[in-house]
Amino acid sequence: MTRQEIHDAARELFTREGFGSVGIRAVAARAGVDAALVIRHFGSKEQLFVEAMAVDLPATRIMEGPLEGMGRALVEHVVGLSSSTAGALAVASLAALFRASDRTEVQRTLRATIERSFAAPLVHRLDGADAELRAHLVAAQIGGLLTSLHVVEDSVLTGAGRTALVAHYGDAVQRLIDG
Repeated sequence: MTRQEIHDAARELFTREGFGSVGIRAVAARAGVDAALVIRHFGSKEQLFVEAMAVDLPATRIMEGPLEGMGRALVEHVVGLSSSTAGALAVASLAALFRASDRTEVQRTLRATIERSFAAPLVHRLDGADAELRAHLVAAQIGGLLTSLHVVEDSVLTGAGRTALVAHYGDAVQRLIDG
């Protein structure tokens, strides 16, 4: 159970204070273990961070659903992420990852998360020679919206009505899906 306790302590501290402000010793102290044990379990601070901040963007239902209307459904999902406990946790993890994205391993993790959640499920469902490109553009648009709403908290977007965001952005995403 010690590995899980370290993981949980790291997640809590990294979410609250960010990658740069949290050291291995702080995580160890929070978990009630020696710093050497943290390194033994996770190898490095960066690896601990990546594992502790792993995020699951629960969009499977949408990505497996009908292509018609998927753009708006995806945007609705992103806009509403903070309204559930699981979504709020995902948003906090994503925010921490984006803020530490100057590190190669964190970049790789972010890229894999966005691709796994949004691009990969679409690639084989879209028609046309440019299906892979369009699927990755959809993922990029959704990643951009996630960042703008939940990381930098763009005041125009956060102040806009949910209906307007879903209609405008969802229709832009849908154009890529439709090809």
